[in-house]
Amino acid sequence: MTEVSLRSLVKRYGKTEALKGISLHVRHGEFVSLLGPSGCGKSTTLKCIAGFEEVSGGQILFDERDISRKLPEDRDIGMVFQSYALFPHMTVAQNLAFGLEMRRVPKVEIAERIARAMDMVQLSAHAERYPKALSGGQQQRVALARALVIEPAILLLDEPLANLDAKLRDEMRGFIRDLQKRVGITTLYVTHDQGEAMTMSDRVVVMFDGQIAQAASPEEIYDHPTSERVARFVGNANILDLAVSPRGDGQLDLVLPGGHLLRVERPACGAGGGMRVMARPEQIALTEPAAGQIGGRVAKRYFSGRHVEYHVETDVGPVVVVAPTTHAVREGEAVGLRFDPQRLWPVPSAEAPAEGRE
Repeated sequence: MTEVSLRSLVKRYGKTEALKGISLHVRHGEFVSLLGPSGCGKSTTLKCIAGFEEVSGGQILFDERDISRKLPEDRDIGMVFQSYALFPHMTVAQNLAFGLEMRRVPKVEIAERIARAMDMVQLSAHAERYPKALSGGQQQRVALARALVIEPAILLLDEPLANLDAKLRDEMRGFIRDLQKRVGITTLYVTHDQGEAMTMSDRVVVMFDGQIAQAASPEEIYDHPTSERVARFVGNANILDLAVSPRGDGQLDLVLPGGHLLRVERPACGAGGGMRVMARPEQIALTEPAAGQIGGRVAKRYFSGRHVEYHVETDVGPVVVVAPTTHAVREGEAVGLRFDPQRLWPVPSAEAPAEGRE
């Protein structure tokens, strides 16, 4: 297994700076997802690591060896693309053999490695089929097997599930993650899909405008975002502007409309006696109007099967609440909302959006 370190990595396209000095360390056997909107620099980062793009500044290190100027074939990586990039005129076995033949691996060893790889992705019965005879999910597994059969030190995946339908995408998430754990290979995964990043990763790296906004565990990213922009990008987030009433015991009270106080132990963010806090929709309880800390009225209601999403108009602005389907509140009805002060999280104001390049 191999560690990957990016040190002040810069990539320019003419006058456009696609990567603005990013630094990241990926540990042995870690699964790290690069998550962000189109144009944030996540695919550029992966291409620089793979050697498909020349770096403009900084370093890329594999186990403390600087490989920033090495050719892709000299980096010991396996790459899986969004398009699968299988050779249509070759059988599955021939696709897997290609990379090994280029490395002049003995024929007996090639056969053994192909058999192991086919078994690993559960496609042993399809070795003599051509890619066009396989489903999308099977083609993706062949692409994974082809990347792994060369036994690389690092696995790079660039939006590998983007072309699959929703059900197959869910299945492949679990398959890739289970396979990565079994093999134990250091993996970097590029996606714009929050669900993929959150369910598959040891750590998520959120990127905006060629910079890393936050790199942490999925739980930390979701519950403790370092900015409003991260909070809004990863899942739904209610951002509330609340007045603050300081206390002498290191705590403070957040003042809700109507005089309700929420006691918290975290320091206030910002000045002017106010605080911006994040409350996730599932962390807010929907109650009868009289039992709520604030009151509101349901403007919209969306049933998803597992839960109901309510858009509630309140004195602190629109608030989204996710509640079990056992709640039967209709649009236009008055409701109460209750907050758990231990789940509120202070966030700085949102950054201004900027241009970027993928």
